[in-house]
Amino acid sequence: MRKSLITNIILALSSTCLILGGAEIIMRFSWRMSGWVERPIYQRSANPYLRYELVADTALAERVRINSGGFRGREYTVEKPLGIFRIIMLGDSEILSVMLPQEDTLPEQLERLLNRNSASLRYEVFNFGVEGYNTLQELEQLKAKGLKYAPDLIILNYVLNDPEPGEYYFNKTFLMRHSALVRYFTYRIKKTLIKRERKRLNIRSEIDHFYYLHQPKYFKRIKEAILEMAEISRARGRKLAVVIFPTSSLAVESFKDKYPYKELHALVKSIPIDNIIFIDLIEEFNRLNISPQEASVNYIYNESHKNAAALKVAAEYIYTILRNNRLIPE
Repeated sequence: MRKSLITNIILALSSTCLILGGAEIIMRFSWRMSGWVERPIYQRSANPYLRYELVADTALAERVRINSGGFRGREYTVEKPLGIFRIIMLGDSEILSVMLPQEDTLPEQLERLLNRNSASLRYEVFNFGVEGYNTLQELEQLKAKGLKYAPDLIILNYVLNDPEPGEYYFNKTFLMRHSALVRYFTYRIKKTLIKRERKRLNIRSEIDHFYYLHQPKYFKRIKEAILEMAEISRARGRKLAVVIFPTSSLAVESFKDKYPYKELHALVKSIPIDNIIFIDLIEEFNRLNISPQEASVNYIYNESHKNAAALKVAAEYIYTILRNNRLIPE
């Protein structure tokens, strides 16, 4: 009787393990978490916290070229040459700028400006922008891909949809990192709960959405990610630069009195650490009387992405702040 019971328990455990193992294999190959940008230059990432990434050595409409390192721009050596000061710009679609040619992107414009004003030292500014990435993915990308290039300065570009939607946030535990099955069920449960919460809170407009994302339980994770970047920068003997992009969608009539997201800019700048320099682009846009309509690449189509002229202003303002705060060599 006892021997039969033990045999049954072993068979049940073995069957359960086989079922779970089969389900794990199926999920790894068949399930793709939503939130991807549907372009041929993207692929599923082996890193579950990145979820997706750019495909090395690809191009989009001959305008966007992804190099062998898996980021936009020309080829760079992993080992930093002598006499080079390297800057990594982390960000999302505002930095990648698929609607603009390479020479008009923010990293490229900043690199030209830095080199134009440098007598001997040469600058390389890496475009680590990936459409749809949030701050947590940008931190993961920095650690997994960026630090091997030995950057001298890290610039995080922050936009107001950057706080991680709750359904995509996974604690970095062993099971979360290694099991697609665990991630799937966690994702489905959290997505259902968040959908109910958004319905209860009546989240409908862009303004509602951005303020929802910046509530304490979501912004806390973003703050922790930014603080970790700041500590990475501190360990390299530098400060972290955080560039805040104002939103220039149809929900925004003006960057001045009618700008609906002033509180969110202030929230980001309230992160309490002495190792961060905040560069709020709305200050320079307002000083130059640049409107959302003038800054957007296509305002009437609700494009919040900035055009080449606005990014030129951004590059010049970033350069000035970096120089004034001695984040770049004299």
